[in-house]
Amino acid sequence: MFVPLAGAERSRDYREKLFVRWFLTPVAILAGSLMVVQAACNGALEKALDRPVTVGIVSLGAGITTLALAGLVSNQFELPLGRAGQAPWWAWFGGICGGIALLSQPIAAPRLGAAMYIGLFVTASTVVSVAMDHFGWLGFPEHTAGLGRIFGCALMIIGIALVSLF
Repeated sequence: MFVPLAGAERSRDYREKLFVRWFLTPVAILAGSLMVVQAACNGALEKALDRPVTVGIVSLGAGITTLALAGLVSNQFELPLGRAGQAPWWAWFGGICGGIALLSQPIAAPRLGAAMYIGLFVTASTVVSVAMDHFGWLGFPEHTAGLGRIFGCALMIIGIALVSLF
């Protein structure tokens, strides 16, 4: 539910949101760029090993090592058991989704090419995200899929169609 804020509080809240947006935008751009690099790395490993599941395990192992080191450095390497039960049952399946997405990289990316694979990945993610926002699925706050969002998704679908044709 949206509650209007008073003058100074609204200004502080706006500044905080603006700072977070400007700080996190480059983080998201970097992460998206690294998805392309990851797909290339996993594709090269799959070509050499001819074992996509092994490639996924190697990639995930490196990712887990990176997360463990980040957890140790930031003192977040623990599971707060008292709070774990507060998560919805489906929240624990994120790793399965990530594993399937990871497994798709060494199988699909080398055969489709980076532009088509990542384009399909991002387009599908965006279309599903707009639907999840619109209906408030899986805990996302409702955000109506207005004409601008629907048109944006349509442009992405047209864009990936053009990328795949040429």
